[in-house]
Amino acid sequence: MGLTYTDWKNTTLHTLHEKTASFDESLHKKVETEYFKRLLEKMATHAASPEALEAFQTQIDEYVAAIPYKTGFEDKEIRRNFLKKKAKIKSAAITKHKLVNKGFYVSLWMPLGMALGMPWGVAFGNIAFGLPIGLALGLAIGSWLDSKAIKEGRVV
Repeated sequence: MGLTYTDWKNTTLHTLHEKTASFDESLHKKVETEYFKRLLEKMATHAASPEALEAFQTQIDEYVAAIPYKTGFEDKEIRRNFLKKKAKIKSAAITKHKLVNKGFYVSLWMPLGMALGMPWGVAFGNIAFGLPIGLALGLAIGSWLDSKAIKEGRVV
């Protein structure tokens, strides 16, 4: 009989804590320890399907196993493998499970708004006129989507 998600999560959190206990603040930032702890908590209720949850568990197990010890961050190949696994999990959390970081949509929509505002500035004869309009539009859309994600409990 397999572990329940809660048992697996507790085991994984314990293993994560053991592997990162000797890390300093900069290594915790590289590993994003707190993000992954919050992600494990959110995934229990936000998994897209049981199959997706099992795939997520497998990815997290591989990620935790790939966390290098302090000296392992100096080895380029080990670090590259670790960073690929981390990026894959974060990407899956966003695309499959719709879980995002705080400020995700603002950081996505501000540059898009500026890019859309530039043609409007050119149309009015002055690019400097369109950029702030696009920036404001992107900020408004991004803030609205971020607040919507917070209300839905999708922010990790």
